[in-house]
Amino acid sequence: MQGKSAPADRKLIRAINQNRLLNLIRLNAPISRPQLAALSGLSLATVIGLTGELTTRNFVLESGPAESTGGRKATLLDLRPEGGFALGLMVRGFESIGVVVDLRGDVVFSLHWDRSLKHRSAQAIEQIVEMTNDLLSQSGVDKDLVIGLGCALSGYIDAKSGICVDSWNLDWHNIELAEPLSQRLGLPVMIDNDVSCITTYEKLFGWGSSYEDFFTVVLGRGVGLGLVFNGAVYRGATGGAGEFGHMIAVPGGRCCECGKRGCLEEYVSFRGIIANYYERNYKENIPINITLNSTSDQAVRSEARMVHELLERTARGDELAAQAFQHSGELLGIALANLVNVLNPECIVLTGEGAFVDQAMFQSMEAVLRQNSFSLLGKDLRLLVEPLVGYESWARGAAALVLHRFFVLPMHP
Repeated sequence: MQGKSAPADRKLIRAINQNRLLNLIRLNAPISRPQLAALSGLSLATVIGLTGELTTRNFVLESGPAESTGGRKATLLDLRPEGGFALGLMVRGFESIGVVVDLRGDVVFSLHWDRSLKHRSAQAIEQIVEMTNDLLSQSGVDKDLVIGLGCALSGYIDAKSGICVDSWNLDWHNIELAEPLSQRLGLPVMIDNDVSCITTYEKLFGWGSSYEDFFTVVLGRGVGLGLVFNGAVYRGATGGAGEFGHMIAVPGGRCCECGKRGCLEEYVSFRGIIANYYERNYKENIPINITLNSTSDQAVRSEARMVHELLERTARGDELAAQAFQHSGELLGIALANLVNVLNPECIVLTGEGAFVDQAMFQSMEAVLRQNSFSLLGKDLRLLVEPLVGYESWARGAAALVLHRFFVLPMHP
């Protein structure tokens, strides 16, 4: 048995070492082979052999000579961005966004489909296959250069099994996606919660690349949390970690679309901020008329418009609008302080669709967070704000799932 497994073991070790070198090139380029040997702990002969394969496969290129330190000049290596491409899809209730990204994580092509997939789980596979083929066709990218497809969905996603367990936004429940899609498309396919996708991108290419332990908090239509521990995205035992929006903020409070009462999401999301404002104006005739706690396409778009109007009212000195944001910020600050006290991150990256950058909300959130952090846990904690620029950012996060697999997990021949 040992004799039979040895060749496979050697092949796996070689693949792991090749990935290690590829990731070091991504992080440190331009870099010489002797420098790679020093950083990786591999012998120079091994580095020469493995980087030769990476060059042949067009993932790496030689970018010129290094500065001479005496003797023969070493050649510098760099990542070839166009050596491979990852596809990313963000599937929402009433629209989907697709992107093609290169090996540096840059979007080289994007596409938007104004179609509803809500309540249409039976058509999910067919629709995603159609959109992927459409993305490939219109982008002009050679399929042979595509290293995989990542798909971002809201809700409870079991990334390991490739199953959408519960997505209330889509009304998809217990739908197997990754394996059927991979068979249909002839590509590796990964699915994950949309916030985990954003967090994966942050760790590879964003603010999070400088930290080993950090959170990504995403605010907007909902409230999500991505967790990174020891440099790896944490998903929990069955993929459900990070349902931050469904922590109980107000026991017995507002009814959430998940069926529970008092969830943080009902006080901090777009509809939560709006509800705060309504409650502070219950004796007045509110000139903006939308339906709260509705997941219809019309209501989702109306929520974003109304939050924008509330931001404008705050800027004009509307105290009740400012208090609506402030109340959301205080509850968010308490929830984050609880997480900081339990998990002790180095950094929190706040991102989303823009509403939280209102000063009244951000300032109240930060003040409450630092006041309620235990001992010195909040003293050196960094808070970074990075608003998402359109839903392309979510799709780019989905593509980052593929790039993470490509750079971190063993490569396939």
